[in-house]
Amino acid sequence: MIYTAKTDVGRKRENNEDNLYARIYDEDTALFVVADGLGGYSSGEVASKVAVNSIRDNFEVNIDVLKKSDEDKIKKFFKELVQITNQKIYSMQMSNPKYKGMGTTVVLVGKVNGKIYYESVGDSRLYYIDKELKKIEQITIDDTYVNELLKKNLIKKSEVETHPQKHILTKALGIFDTIDLDIDTFIRKDGYLLLCSDGLTNMLQNEDILEIISTTPFDNLAEKFVQRANANGGTDNITLICVEI
Repeated sequence: MIYTAKTDVGRKRENNEDNLYARIYDEDTALFVVADGLGGYSSGEVASKVAVNSIRDNFEVNIDVLKKSDEDKIKKFFKELVQITNQKIYSMQMSNPKYKGMGTTVVLVGKVNGKIYYESVGDSRLYYIDKELKKIEQITIDDTYVNELLKKNLIKKSEVETHPQKHILTKALGIFDTIDLDIDTFIRKDGYLLLCSDGLTNMLQNEDILEIISTTPFDNLAEKFVQRANANGGTDNITLICVEI
């Protein structure tokens, strides 16, 4: 397992409200997190930073315990990890007026005992690209208003990406005192995982991602993704972690 990662302010924003964390602890243990802050010039940046730091710190404190745990206990840990982080951000925005309304998306991949776990809140995404670099699949489901419309058959799948309200979130960390989410395991044994904020996926189509990953040396991938997203407009902060599994 190797990775490349980058965050960039983009071409239109003055401040980068995205944050990331990526670390391989050993052959069987790793953590990757991307968070995209919401709530204004400074508070969005605070929310995403708190999320990344909280997830990292709690994961690292519990690594030894996790290595002795079964799959059910590990899943429970990851769910509680995000709940703790949600409560921390919620408490900050409720107790300090300058943080009022702040929140953050998060997409998380954790490797424990050689098995990969993932979860997401909001519209930061996890993709899988096969080892032949010919197929790309969105693994997470965006917590958005348009996806709720899709579930109710009020719009067609082809309308989701171009819908004028596609960026309205139905979930984000820190907005409410509790949050409902699922933790899943990733069973494929090879290929690539791409964690990213919507600043990347709003600027690149799936075909662009495949073209870049199939023609760029791995160490240069993160930089190339950011360059292309900025060349296509760079309307938001751009953050990604690409992991070879």
